[in-house]
Amino acid sequence: MTERPATESTPKWLQDGSENVSVRLSRTNTWGGLETRAWYGPEDAPKLDYERNLGDPGTYPYARGSYPDMYRSKMWTLRNIVGYGTPADTRDGLARARSAGSPGFDIVLDTLSQEAIDPDHPTFPVEVGREGCTLACVADLEQLLDGIDVTKTDIAWHSTVLLYPMLAAMARRQGLSLDKLQGSHMPDHVQLNLTGYGERIMPVRLAHRASVDCLEYVARHSPRWACGFPQAYNLRERGLTPAGEIAVGMAIVNQTLHDLAERGVTADDIAPSLAWVSTSDIDLFEEVGKYRALRRVWARTLSERFNATNSRSLRLRMACHTSGRSLTYQQPYNNIVRATVQTLAAILGGVQSVETCTYDEPICIPTHEAREIAIRTQQILAHEVGAARTADPLGGSWYVETLTNNVESAALDLLERIEGMGLFTAVESGWIESLMDETNERIERELATGERVLVGVNTFARPDEHRPARFSFDQSSIAEHVKAFTERKSTRDQAALSAAIRALHDTAARGENCLDAMIDAFELDATIGEVWGTFRLALGYPYDPFGVLSSPFH
Repeated sequence: MTERPATESTPKWLQDGSENVSVRLSRTNTWGGLETRAWYGPEDAPKLDYERNLGDPGTYPYARGSYPDMYRSKMWTLRNIVGYGTPADTRDGLARARSAGSPGFDIVLDTLSQEAIDPDHPTFPVEVGREGCTLACVADLEQLLDGIDVTKTDIAWHSTVLLYPMLAAMARRQGLSLDKLQGSHMPDHVQLNLTGYGERIMPVRLAHRASVDCLEYVARHSPRWACGFPQAYNLRERGLTPAGEIAVGMAIVNQTLHDLAERGVTADDIAPSLAWVSTSDIDLFEEVGKYRALRRVWARTLSERFNATNSRSLRLRMACHTSGRSLTYQQPYNNIVRATVQTLAAILGGVQSVETCTYDEPICIPTHEAREIAIRTQQILAHEVGAARTADPLGGSWYVETLTNNVESAALDLLERIEGMGLFTAVESGWIESLMDETNERIERELATGERVLVGVNTFARPDEHRPARFSFDQSSIAEHVKAFTERKSTRDQAALSAAIRALHDTAARGENCLDAMIDAFELDATIGEVWGTFRLALGYPYDPFGVLSSPFH
């Protein structure tokens, strides 16, 4: 985030950086824009029906938590984000995170891998392995996961289009049954359209088709595999409010469950495998209210709209990542405090897994020291602060109950508007993107006027601040990896691979589920660019969204 100089509209107390900012409250509404009052009492929730609106933890509608004992019976999964350079580089990072005490991992891939673009694409050589691990074929996966049993190790993978079929192909090579696969990935491709990819790279209807294919296949073949769906974290970071996160996320869920039902996959078939991927921002009480409202909306929607009866379908799982967007380049050590509060909000809100951002993310790939601090943050909250001691510790707070109701009401109003125009229309017309832009513009105005205080950025700033050490690694490994990747393609069984690619194209064009055909192609060493490009062609889109490459198989 860039520094914002004081302007004529900036209040004097903010321009001069005086101590007045320490004794005056800069805003009285929530970070998401909800109005608040000076205090709350029992009259603020006069229509609260405990059994219908809250229920005990572990009972419908799960507002107070998914399980009766919550973290007393099972702690949340502590995750640490790892991913940079080549598969070998990231493997080293995994080992170091494990030695620091992290029991779970989120492996983040570079932008090209997330978009299913091969690392030897001539347009983007500088992007390979820069902000995540490059991963483009089964051989890359085998190098990264050498010695790791994917039926016993819970690894989460950040948003990427083809991770599951590639991992399934690796499992088949190793003689492992797909019904034993363990781990998770995020097959919500519609959100990719809304978070910077756009219609050219990720057309919404193509994205939705890929999501439905993947979720149907997982439901039928890999019941132990979890799907981060919807991937609302990126939506929120792009510019949605807490209520907007619920509304847009549920619009994607509702459309997907409807289309899965038309394929014979019920909500009870797939919902137990789903986990809402959420963010936790800095407004602690609003975030807690959001999690409580979200569980209630989910339970009622699955029960009343999709006739789900399985308690595992109704009690929503949530995977939370603290807000990378909230972190600042200025005074980066302040980000430790921000990430701590956000982690606490997620725990008080009752999520099932948490990844705490590192303080140096605005500056560089997280250093090993910063990742260890993120791990220790969760351990201190769990074992010293006592945040895990009781279920829904803020339940019954007149303020939190009011926030929960207000977030839910705003979310349902927005969801009704989205579904009134239809999800695809709302995306393709740019309406949802405009909603995000309006939120971002409001935040910028509030920062400029001082209504929204960002410590170290628009107040309490200092020009001589200390900068932490930046992460570095031997990037010559990337060039060597790309060279080996390109050479490997010439050693494949071209006839067998061409036949598999043709089968994938024909399957997709007929409107049938493509996952088996994708897995077959990956087993024969197809690359993500080749598989995704073929899928795009079959649905009437260019093989290469950037118009540089053409299919080598057609």
